[in-house]
Amino acid sequence: MKVLRCYGIYLFFFSLLGAFFGEPSAGPSVPLTKPLDSPWFLSAELALSLPKYKILDTRSSLPRLKNKVSGAVVLSWEDLSRTETPNKGDLLELKLVRKKLNDLGLKQDDNVLVLGDGNSGWGEEGRIVWSLREAGFKQTYWIDGGYSSYEKQIQKKTNPKPETLANNSQLAKNKTHVSAAIFKDEILKGLPSKQHQILDTREPREFTGATPYGESRGGHIPGAKSFFYQELFDAKGNVKSKSEVDVYLKQLGIQKEKPIVAYCTGGVRSAFVVGILRTYGYNAYNYAGSMWEWSNDPKLPLETGN
Repeated sequence: MKVLRCYGIYLFFFSLLGAFFGEPSAGPSVPLTKPLDSPWFLSAELALSLPKYKILDTRSSLPRLKNKVSGAVVLSWEDLSRTETPNKGDLLELKLVRKKLNDLGLKQDDNVLVLGDGNSGWGEEGRIVWSLREAGFKQTYWIDGGYSSYEKQIQKKTNPKPETLANNSQLAKNKTHVSAAIFKDEILKGLPSKQHQILDTREPREFTGATPYGESRGGHIPGAKSFFYQELFDAKGNVKSKSEVDVYLKQLGIQKEKPIVAYCTGGVRSAFVVGILRTYGYNAYNYAGSMWEWSNDPKLPLETGN
């Protein structure tokens, strides 16, 4: 973390940071400064060079049946989320999330690797990583490229390079935990002053007003920019490089230091985007309730069209 040059700002920063040590249900405020965060996703080579790790398989049922991963624990994002309206999509109470994960044999200091469907999925791996990190499982990462990258690395059967293990040591040293969640009331409060840069990570048709996935009303949060999550994959199905993402965001007018709020329908695609943005140094937060919650309240504003 960079040293802050002004003592007053220094105190202000840590007063904001302190708000994050409570449960998300307390409604923490989003800080204006860039968070200190470890990478949310790793290459298969880097991930599988960890000395010890546990694998969570969040792929859809068909790929799991076709290509089983020995020793993997199957977990869907819904297993850790609320299902009732109007809170559908919200993360369960954190103590319940921790209990569920502990019951699966996971501990907070474990290295946890998440396998997802990659560019053929909905970003479930990002949602799982977001959920676990919110619950204090800080050493959770998804494998970039999904199962195909994982399988290729397994087939290599090579010993990891010394520098790769050194990088993993640096990952393990990062114990900072900063919440990457934001809630409806805080977003609404910040709309008049444009406190947050808002990204709608859904399909363009959803942004303009279509409701294919159970939203009560169509449209987007006022001031939001369309940022379809699939734009973050390259031709090989891997996450685009930092420089490529930087260019894309700059074209949208996104500032690096100003807080970013991402949402979708139920906080899955947006969690995937948040994981990438935070890995690349952006001050990004996931609105888990997303349009299932927002559109359900007729008092909350929505815009349609482009």
